[in-house]
Amino acid sequence: MRFMVEMSLNVPPTPEIMALIPAEIARGQELDAQGIREQLLIAADNSRAWQIFRADSREGLERIVHSFPMAPHSAIVVTPLAEQQAG
Repeated sequence: MRFMVEMSLNVPPTPEIMALIPAEIARGQELDAQGIREQLLIAADNSRAWQIFRADSREGLERIVHSFPMAPHSAIVVTPLAEQQAG
């Protein structure tokens, strides 16, 4: 299954939260290397990010999303995506 995940901070960007960015990037790169994250798009103003993930289930996706260091400080919107039809 594929999912689009929109993430945006739901708290002010304090220095402590901003210090999580390198770990957030590293976690994303790990998921990229594993083929779990297929795409990352970031808003021009850095206010939010959209990511496309592959997961076996919604529960599996939740584990993936909550493995990001900034997840506890983020509003997260998940949209299941239709599978592409061969043809």
